[in-house]
Amino acid sequence: MHGYGGAEAMRFETIAVPQARPDELLLRVEAASVNPADWKIQAGLLQAVLPLTFPRVPGRDCVGTVVSLGAGCNGFAVGQRVHAVADALRDGTHAEFTAVPGAMAAPVPPSLPSADAACLGVAGLSAWIPLVDIAALQPGQRVLIHAGAGGVGGLAIQIARRMGAEVLTTCGSANVDYCTSLGAHRAIDYTRERFELTAAGCDVVFDTIGGEVHRRSFDVLKPGGLLVHLTAAPIDSKDPLPLRADVRVVRAEVRASTARLAKLLEWARAGFLRPQIGKSFPLAQAREAYALSAGGHVRGKLVLTA
Repeated sequence: MHGYGGAEAMRFETIAVPQARPDELLLRVEAASVNPADWKIQAGLLQAVLPLTFPRVPGRDCVGTVVSLGAGCNGFAVGQRVHAVADALRDGTHAEFTAVPGAMAAPVPPSLPSADAACLGVAGLSAWIPLVDIAALQPGQRVLIHAGAGGVGGLAIQIARRMGAEVLTTCGSANVDYCTSLGAHRAIDYTRERFELTAAGCDVVFDTIGGEVHRRSFDVLKPGGLLVHLTAAPIDSKDPLPLRADVRVVRAEVRASTARLAKLLEWARAGFLRPQIGKSFPLAQAREAYALSAGGHVRGKLVLTA
């Protein structure tokens, strides 16, 4: 990227291989996911909180083979295959080589394909942290997961079901069967019904959408319930949020760690999580992947391969 813009502004070009700084790994990338944050950063929508300097290689996570280790980066070995999340101030995983923090990397089980593992980085953490670390879901609790067919939602359904919750999710007509195949007890077609009429009495709502969906989600929570969200937008003062004193609202901070990534990878190895690849692109076609992501309504994860 040489400046902000849409997918058409991206360039596929040759640059110098980065060097591993202290506490970093240099990886030869095998697969990387495309996350909604990637095109939003590229378009300049997040520059108020994440201003960029150019040129910049985008990309938030990847799976690759360790080529070299920076000073003080312990616990890894050259030739090892790892999953890693990039430093948010640096990015860089949508390339043949990338340097990533060792504290945000974990070994990939031999039986797990690289493209599958690549689905579990930012998306996996975005589902794990709200449901496991924050909500601490318990067997028998009722949870509503918005946008269940998306990269985060599809993993969230599986995590919540594995934890013993009763899982409800919202999705479009074409994805009802898909969401139930992932483990949702009920998939609510938002084009045909309002989720407030079906999902009452929830212990937890996981909101990945924001805006009107965020406001309406208060109506389905039990007293003492939890609304945990990733991207819920600020509510305009002319349309005040129907705050309830009897529920909690928490914005999840998605932070990678070796321990969290290792747990996600182990669940995938054991078959508890089935990574969902919506479509795969060679790295040279990253622009097409970004354009598809920006269009929304993508089922599963988009993956770039070396």
